[in-house]
Amino acid sequence: MRAVVFVAILGLVAGNLCRSGDEPILDEYKQMGQTVGNMIIGSSCKYLSKNFEKVFLGKQCKALTQQGLCYLIRSAERYGDSPTVTYDQLAGDLPNISHLGELSCKHAVKCYKQIAKAVKKCMRSNDNFIEELFGNAQILYRVKARDIVNEFIANHQNTLFGELANLAVANFRSINDVKAFFAEYVDRDLEAQVSSDAQVAAREVQKLAHQWCKSGCSQDSTDFLQELFGNMHGGQCVDAAQFCGACQENANRHFKSGGQQIPCCLDDILQKGIAAYDYVSAAYGARIDEWVGLVSQELSDEANAKAAEFAAEVNRQSACIADAYDEHNPDCSSR
Repeated sequence: MRAVVFVAILGLVAGNLCRSGDEPILDEYKQMGQTVGNMIIGSSCKYLSKNFEKVFLGKQCKALTQQGLCYLIRSAERYGDSPTVTYDQLAGDLPNISHLGELSCKHAVKCYKQIAKAVKKCMRSNDNFIEELFGNAQILYRVKARDIVNEFIANHQNTLFGELANLAVANFRSINDVKAFFAEYVDRDLEAQVSSDAQVAAREVQKLAHQWCKSGCSQDSTDFLQELFGNMHGGQCVDAAQFCGACQENANRHFKSGGQQIPCCLDDILQKGIAAYDYVSAAYGARIDEWVGLVSQELSDEANAKAAEFAAEVNRQSACIADAYDEHNPDCSSR
């Protein structure tokens, strides 16, 4: 089962994220999606090209698509070009995670099956369907996106992300380059292990999603996080990108003063995430370090220093979050 993205948006009446006047923007988004989709599909599947809107934007996918697009509009209105997002802003968005979460519980699996059915039909009618999709995507990149990427690289010279983008463009010019990379660095044993682990992970995600929806965890988690974020905001805690320091102190104060504890249904997800991270680190850590080393050799000293600084900050923030979680994680043994 493909990952389902739960997006957060502004509060609204009757669980509808769309507003009067959104129609022109929605039509533009849909037209853009259909144009790009048809360019990638091309002649590789006449059925999907002819029924793109029906498959991706209609029936079981209609509500998710409509509300998701309206989220983009609301998000642009709320955050704009603001360089900083506060916990108070996040708390204001959180009530609507419940709406989108519940919408996903109702429609996500049906939408996936609707798309999967169409894709399988394409694969039956064209043995080279997937290969042709990649080829068409490559052409689309050259026509529509390559200049944008090159402009980004030119405007971010001597920066970490600029160098990473330049390295990717230089080494992966076509789908054949991607295949060559995997042929060189991913042996059959690793490929089999990844495939097996991915199947196990997919089944586990499906099971967790079912439990989440059945237990009504969207609303419980939203109530908890809204209260927590609201109490975290204030004083020196003014940036949601930071947790260590003032924000962590505010969070500790919230829990110690009798604030709502982490719902057990949400804690189940957190525990599974921690276990999955530990497994990936143990099973693939050495290989990931090897790949990181290959990339590091191609970067400048400045970019490597910036990458090390970024990694250190991520580790610092993660450690603070882990400390707070260990101190305040709920007792769910009596369930």
